[in-house]
Amino acid sequence: MLAAAAFEDTIRRMAERNGIDAEGKLSEVLSALKSTGVIQGAQVGIAQSYLGFRNKALHANWDQIDRPEVVSVLGFVEQLILKQFG
Repeated sequence: MLAAAAFEDTIRRMAERNGIDAEGKLSEVLSALKSTGVIQGAQVGIAQSYLGFRNKALHANWDQIDRPEVVSVLGFVEQLILKQFG
């Protein structure tokens, strides 16, 4: 759950920092980050794939989440934070 919250918070903070409306659906925030070039290339697909992880965590579908996925999300979030806020 905490990894999913960190992912969502980071995406929304990136949007705010870049003058993008951070309210509403996270998928729409990601689309805006993509269209403005804040996230690019492989980051786009990776971030979109983690929307499913976030939804599974928020709905407490623990049997659908495995440790490597959590580690991957945390690594991705760390990379975004270092690039955007470091």
